[in-house]
Amino acid sequence: MTRISPNISLLKLKQRVERLIDEQGEDAPVCAFIFTNEDVFVMDKDGNPDPVQRDIAETVLFNLDSYDHIYTEIFNVIEQEIAEIQ
Repeated sequence: MTRISPNISLLKLKQRVERLIDEQGEDAPVCAFIFTNEDVFVMDKDGNPDPVQRDIAETVLFNLDSYDHIYTEIFNVIEQEIAEIQ
């Protein structure tokens, strides 16, 4: 697994993706979940998304890395899918 730390910029993510393309080919299968500042918001009283300040968004996105059970669950699903296919 290529685990990318959440505390990177879009530019660094682009560079890492380009490296993966060089290593695995541009047609290599991939599944990715990308969260950006736009995904970090609260709902206002009218039920509309209200973006938080950038520093708050950065902290929230950075702290996602501490939820390692997310990675464990993804690997469990991968194993389950492989078992069903084989």
